[in-house]
Amino acid sequence: MTKSFVDMLNEAITRNESLLCVGLDPDASKFPADFVPGAPTVERVKAFCLNIIAQTADLVCCYKPNSAFFEQYGAEGWKALREVIAACHATDVAVLLDAKRGDIGSTAKAYARAVFEMLDADAVTVSPYLGQDSIAPFLAYPGKAVFALCFTSNPSAAEVQQHGVPPLFEHIAVQAQAWGDATQLGFVVGATQPEALAAVRSLTPDRWILAPGVGAQGGDVEAALGAGLDAQGSGVIVPVSRAVLYAEEPRVAAQTLRDAINRQRENILNGSNGFERTTEKKSVELILSLYKAGCVKFGEFTLASGKTSPIYVDLRRVSSFPEVFRRVVAAYVDMVNGLAFDHIAAVPYAALPAAAAVALQLGHPMIYPRKEVKAHGTGQAVEGAFEPGQTAVAIEDVVTSGGSILTAIQTMQDAGLKVQDVVVLVDREQGGDTALAEKGLRLHAVLTISQILDTLRDEECITEAMYKTVKCYLSA
Repeated sequence: MTKSFVDMLNEAITRNESLLCVGLDPDASKFPADFVPGAPTVERVKAFCLNIIAQTADLVCCYKPNSAFFEQYGAEGWKALREVIAACHATDVAVLLDAKRGDIGSTAKAYARAVFEMLDADAVTVSPYLGQDSIAPFLAYPGKAVFALCFTSNPSAAEVQQHGVPPLFEHIAVQAQAWGDATQLGFVVGATQPEALAAVRSLTPDRWILAPGVGAQGGDVEAALGAGLDAQGSGVIVPVSRAVLYAEEPRVAAQTLRDAINRQRENILNGSNGFERTTEKKSVELILSLYKAGCVKFGEFTLASGKTSPIYVDLRRVSSFPEVFRRVVAAYVDMVNGLAFDHIAAVPYAALPAAAAVALQLGHPMIYPRKEVKAHGTGQAVEGAFEPGQTAVAIEDVVTSGGSILTAIQTMQDAGLKVQDVVVLVDREQGGDTALAEKGLRLHAVLTISQILDTLRDEECITEAMYKTVKCYLSA
C-alpha cells in the first residue's frame, strides 16, 4: 500500500530532523547564465528542480512545487512537473503541490484527478471559499491531504481574511475541521501573521499548518514557530523557496534554515517562546508610545470617583497622535477578535474615537449609550441602529472601580441589548474586574497598570521612588 502524505511527512521529519519544506518555484530568468545553456526553457526548469532535489533531499520534510511555474509551458511543462514529482518520491519525500484549486462539482473532481492521479502529488493547497463542495473531491482520495487557505502571507490578505467577528480566517479554521480529519486536512497560515497562527493553532490543536512567508516575505521563524507549533513541537511545515533556490550554495542555505528552525523548536520546547516575546515587545512599545504622548502622567490627580491618585491615564489624548492611535486600535482589535457580538458599543465618551476605528476596521456596526438622554430629537438612550436581543461588546478606555462601565451597560440592557464582554485598554487594578464579574461580565484588558509601571521603571522613564509610591497607592 502506498504511504499516506502524513506518514511520509512524519518519517521525513524524523529522518531528516527537519520542518523545512523547499518550495520549487523555478523562475528561469533567475537561473545562472551558465546553467544548461542552449537547452529549451522547460528543460532548464526541470533540470534546475532536479538539481535542488539532489542537493536537499536529506534536509527537508517535503517539497512544494508551484504548479503555475510549470503550467505556463503547456504540455511540456506538465510533463516536467510529473518528472519533478517522481524525483521527489524517489528520495522518499512527499510532495505538497501548491495549486490553490477551488471549484465545485465535476470541475473539482477533474482538478482532484489531475493533482492526485495524473501528477501523483501527495497533498495540495485548496481554496475553501466555495465551501465543503469544493474540498470533498480531493478528500475522496485515501492517504492524500489538502491544505485550505486560511490566512495567507501576502500584504493585502487581511482585507478579506480578517473581515468580520470572528474574522473569516477563524471561521474557516473551525468550519473546515468538520470536512476531514487531521490526516486529511490542514491549513495555510502565513508566517508573516503570527497572531493569526496562534489563533488557528488554538482552534485546531491537532492540525498541520503550512506557514509560508519566511525568507523573502519577511516572516520571522521564531515568532511563527512560537505561535504555530503543537504540543509536541511539530505540526508546522515551513516552506522556503527563493532563499534556497537562488542562493549561491542551495544546500548550505537549506541546511542553515533547517538548523535555525531546529534551534527555535528546541528553545520553545525548553520554555523560550519567540511569539510570546514578540507579543511582550508589542506591549512594551504600546506603553512607551502612550507615555511619550502624555497619556500616562504622574503627580496628584482627582479621579471621576473622587479619589486622588499619583498616576493618571488620559487616553483622550490618543487621537491627537496618529501613530499611537494606530497602535491602540490594533490592540483593541486583537482583544475583540474571537468574542461573539453583534455591535461594538463605546462607553461614552473617551472611548468613542477608538471604538469607531475598531468598528470600521472590523466592518461591524457601532452604537453607544448616552450619559444623558436628550430632551429633543429622537430622545434615544442608545444611539445607533440595533434590535432588542442583540449582543454588544463594550469598549472603554480605562477601568478603575467599574462604576461608569456598569452605568453604561445598564442603559444598554434597559434598551434590550445583551452585554457579556467589556474590553478596556488599561485596567487600573482597583476592583473593576471584581465589580464587573459580580454582574456576570467578563473583563478583557490590553494592559494593566502594573504592566505600565514595570515597563516605565525598567525603561528608566520613572524613578524607583515614584514606582514605589504608585505601587503603595494601588496596594492600599
